[in-house]
Amino acid sequence: MSEIRSTDEILRSWWEAVLNGDTQAYAHVHELLHPVLYRYAFAMLNDDALANDVVQDLFIKIWFRRERIGMLQSVKAYFLISLRRQTLNQLRSLRRLQILAPTEPDIEFSAEDIIIEEEHKQDLRDKLARYLNELPKRQKEVVYLYYYEELSYEEIAAIMEINYQSVLNLMQKAIKQLRGLVSQIPLLGPVWLVSTIIF
Repeated sequence: MSEIRSTDEILRSWWEAVLNGDTQAYAHVHELLHPVLYRYAFAMLNDDALANDVVQDLFIKIWFRRERIGMLQSVKAYFLISLRRQTLNQLRSLRRLQILAPTEPDIEFSAEDIIIEEEHKQDLRDKLARYLNELPKRQKEVVYLYYYEELSYEEIAAIMEINYQSVLNLMQKAIKQLRGLVSQIPLLGPVWLVSTIIF
């Protein structure tokens, strides 16, 4: 019987090979992490081309800095931390050039992002997306990283460069606000976020 390895273990083994210059292992890291990184960059930038550019630039920079980076405990978390920093720098540059006004990423939730079992619940989707978008930026980012990227609170703290307690506080405030808003709509079935907020 073969042993089932977690994604983190697989990434760590590929990363170890990357440290020895293995381009094929880096291609595997890229293949596994690119969709996650792109979704996060797009959620912050809301621009397809810019999100792709930021992610590709990140992979290039990390490849050339791999020896200085060394072995990583969580490859995915390291890439997400680096991506967030790079995206914030990109946003600052765009602001300096007067191309973009906001200084912090503002994740936008769409109705399609929310998983709901039946098509006739579109109204519920729209309301949930609207309620999620009413959250302050940092709360939206915590909700996105926790529920959409399935990261732990520790990983979120590292990515956002805040302490663990701050992540808990942001999540608690988000859930409290969402509970108040969600209580205004009828629930017809299990929804991943709604069930978490209510129970």
